[in-house]
Amino acid sequence: MKIDTVMWPDSSWPVMRQEWLRAEGMGVNRGWLYDHLNLNARPVWHEAYTSLAGFAAVTSRIGVGTMVTSPNFRHPVTSAKAALALDAVSEGRFVMGIGAGGPGGDSDALGGQPITRAERTARLQEWVELTDLLLLRKRTDYSGRFFSAHQVDIGGGRPRRPPLAVAATGVRGMQTAVRFADLWITQDIRQDPAAYAGTPYAEVRRQITLLDQVCAQQGRDPRTLPRLTVLGYGGERPLSSIEAFRDCAGRYAELGVTTLAVLWPRGERSDAQMAVLEQAATECPRLDTAGPRPDLSGLRRST
Repeated sequence: MKIDTVMWPDSSWPVMRQEWLRAEGMGVNRGWLYDHLNLNARPVWHEAYTSLAGFAAVTSRIGVGTMVTSPNFRHPVTSAKAALALDAVSEGRFVMGIGAGGPGGDSDALGGQPITRAERTARLQEWVELTDLLLLRKRTDYSGRFFSAHQVDIGGGRPRRPPLAVAATGVRGMQTAVRFADLWITQDIRQDPAAYAGTPYAEVRRQITLLDQVCAQQGRDPRTLPRLTVLGYGGERPLSSIEAFRDCAGRYAELGVTTLAVLWPRGERSDAQMAVLEQAATECPRLDTAGPRPDLSGLRRST
């Protein structure tokens, strides 16, 4: 099992640079950035792709990724172009995380009519499909319901680069992940608390069972699709103590999770949480209790 961190693009460049260098120094596998457009009452929230390019340039080992690129305000053509540049700057350390996005400021920023959850799922499938084509082909023509591309030649080719990670919690989104993704992403949040009274852990277990079923239906060996779970937003508190982290790592490894991502410490307990993170980053590769798993060091499929 590997340990990743969700980093924060909300400070000055010198502060963020030191955070990434510290994460790399302690052995964190990959740092992820949330991809938001609006500040949402924050003093600053830097653009994800530009920030990741800077972090990739000042580090040499730690992976970088978007958590997640959203169709809310991104087009596949320009996003795929940026992804190719980040793949080059990072020397292959970039993973392009993609998700459906939700309602709110980012969704409404470019105008247009609000769309339903079903439409967001359909839009995600189309966005990922077109992005995959752009990264695979020398020239792409595509005409879809939500996105189009006309005679686009941005430098794609085989094998496809960079790897794609897809966040999905339902059947239709998982179908997209199984078809295109090199990594599946979820988090410790119950998707429908009113209808489902289980714990966040039980919710992730339910999703993984569903993901395995979708793999079987689509003819993909589930062992070829690594799984990442973000802990800390829902009921799990992996950085409250090293014992809590070990408990989380053991339980989620048994589910087949191959990477745990925790939130980079912030707030009044950040020093204590940082000490746990440093110890966890050292121990985590040895905490896989579920047997052999796919190698995550070089996520990349030759599609």
